[in-house]
Amino acid sequence: MFGCSSPNSQSNFDPETGKHISGWLPADHMNAALADNSGCTQCHGTGLDGGISNVSCTGCHMGGPMAVHPASWDPIFSTHGPYVTSAPTGTAACANQYCHGTTLTGVAESGPSCTSCHSIPFDPATVVCGACHRIPPAGTQAPNIAGKHAVHTAITGTSQASCAVCHDGSDGVTGTGAHFNGTVNVSVLATYNAKGTTASYNAAGYTCSNVSCHGGQTTPNWRTGAIDVNTQCTSCHVVGTALATPQYNSAYSGHHDSHVNGEHIACYTCHDTTALAVNHFTHLDTTTMEGPASATLRTQTRYNGTSCNPSQGGLTGCHGSETW
Repeated sequence: MFGCSSPNSQSNFDPETGKHISGWLPADHMNAALADNSGCTQCHGTGLDGGISNVSCTGCHMGGPMAVHPASWDPIFSTHGPYVTSAPTGTAACANQYCHGTTLTGVAESGPSCTSCHSIPFDPATVVCGACHRIPPAGTQAPNIAGKHAVHTAITGTSQASCAVCHDGSDGVTGTGAHFNGTVNVSVLATYNAKGTTASYNAAGYTCSNVSCHGGQTTPNWRTGAIDVNTQCTSCHVVGTALATPQYNSAYSGHHDSHVNGEHIACYTCHDTTALAVNHFTHLDTTTMEGPASATLRTQTRYNGTSCNPSQGGLTGCHGSETW
């Protein structure tokens, strides 16, 4: 209880000044209210709408006595912008010495500075990805829906720079430059365009097409799909004429066609995916092969640079020495 007794080390209210103790806002006030706000009603009214103090909690708490922001601000990152740009008072309620500071530069143990996320006046080009999203996103609700972010950033490097691979924004329309509107915008860097085509994103199916990393083929669903790199090689690598334009990573060398399409031999029969994994995803931004390819062959193939002799290596059912 706050009461009006003589000041002591346990009291929250100083009857001599008629105010809360020095340093009450913002941290002490927050902790006391969260612990038990029933004592607040003595002065601030049963509905915390002012009472004898004439200080309503909603003067600062726009979402009600126990909520700083309105309930509609969920997620806050994509909803506070329209409020401050369209409300008659703009940022007036935010610019409180106990909330975000009178000049919006932040308050310790309360609201952060607006410039920790973007510039003032607001320029969408200054928004920092990590201010709204986890890097990489790892949740189930926007703006942090995990999807396959972790899989991809593990390849390109988990940093804000890796976001730009798929959220380029260089065109100023479909990428990060317009992203503050709450819509997921995908604009893949031209470096990752498939051979002879331009990368694109299907928002309805959550799939990408014509991306060099996936051999120009349509990807699995971003949110629910997956590729087993140990067994599903043809999800990205194509042998034969499945695509009109042979891609950078299409398996056209030597006798791939006769082995894969003719004899229906799985890629991992000859290629060791454990050895493959060391370099396989290190040059996705170039047409360079992470090679040599021979380094990924199983020792049982007994490949010597020009020919192999798998029957002598223990791969039963295979041929003798043949020039690749």
